[in-house]
Amino acid sequence: EPEPEPALTPPLPLPLLLLLLRPLAAAAEKEEEEHEALQKQLSCPENMVPWPEAGKTLCQDFDLAVEDATAFLKANLPPYDRDNEVTLFGEPGGVDGLNTGIAAVAVNMSLEARMALPWAARVPRGVFNDYVLPYASLNEARTNARPLLRGALLPLLRNAGARTIDDVVYVVNGYNASAANGSLWTAVSREKIYFKSGQTPLVYDPMSAIAFGYASCTGISVLYVDALRAVGVAARVVGTPAWHNVTANGNHNWVEVWRGPERGWSFIEGRPAGQGESLDDPCDKWFCNPAHFPDPNDTPVFAARFDRGTGVVYPMAWDPKNDAVPGVDRTNYYASTCLRC
Repeated sequence: EPEPEPALTPPLPLPLLLLLLRPLAAAAEKEEEEHEALQKQLSCPENMVPWPEAGKTLCQDFDLAVEDATAFLKANLPPYDRDNEVTLFGEPGGVDGLNTGIAAVAVNMSLEARMALPWAARVPRGVFNDYVLPYASLNEARTNARPLLRGALLPLLRNAGARTIDDVVYVVNGYNASAANGSLWTAVSREKIYFKSGQTPLVYDPMSAIAFGYASCTGISVLYVDALRAVGVAARVVGTPAWHNVTANGNHNWVEVWRGPERGWSFIEGRPAGQGESLDDPCDKWFCNPAHFPDPNDTPVFAARFDRGTGVVYPMAWDPKNDAVPGVDRTNYYASTCLRC
């Protein structure tokens, strides 16, 4: 005899279904209200740049903000960029009628992002100066990638309905419900950008990664950082110059993202270098485990920054004698975090 068909679960009565859905609707409504309140709090009059400060919003004239941002970059230029200051920032009456350079473009575009994008307006000035404003991360070739990246990514963010820093991080990386519509790795290159080992320092600036269509971990990380900065998210390259402090073991770089004053910095890899990763789970990264960070730990980790006043250096495995990139020592954070994985 044929087996009887399983009994169908009767549908929930409509009043009960509405009762069960009410908390979800309330949570969504609360999130929408908080989002609108934050936008209102961070809004400024036209041509004014918002800065969060002591629970309030300081509105600064755009031209004055440009002066302050430019002064910060010039005061912290790496030695090899000082000789190219005019090339980077431009000067009146420049060649071919141009009076600007790629650093000046980064200044203007990063401030424009603050005025236009709600998540960008949340970044405080100190974090902004170090991790949104700069035109470069390491000692990679200086190229005018920001306009290209912003032009490609803003439509993706609008189509995905991105509203928070986390939304932007995932949409840009292709980890979101609308990923089929594109990501950084498909939007800026004729073919999907992929991971190819052993490319640094041949291919690690953003335009080279876009042109060749591939890069190793450093190039993928630099491009991902530049893309996030182009749409107002604070991001930085972070990594180890040598696993267990042994050069023969190889190096690795990934990305840290500033998620707001409540959550601080979290880390993730550009999707070509690491699949299925999140901001909330350190242990979903292939390298975050006791094998790479034992007890006692012997793997150093540093993040790159632009402010030269700290005295800490970001060590570059491909240029070990170069101490021109300032850094933040993140060794203790990764040692304690990854030991628990």
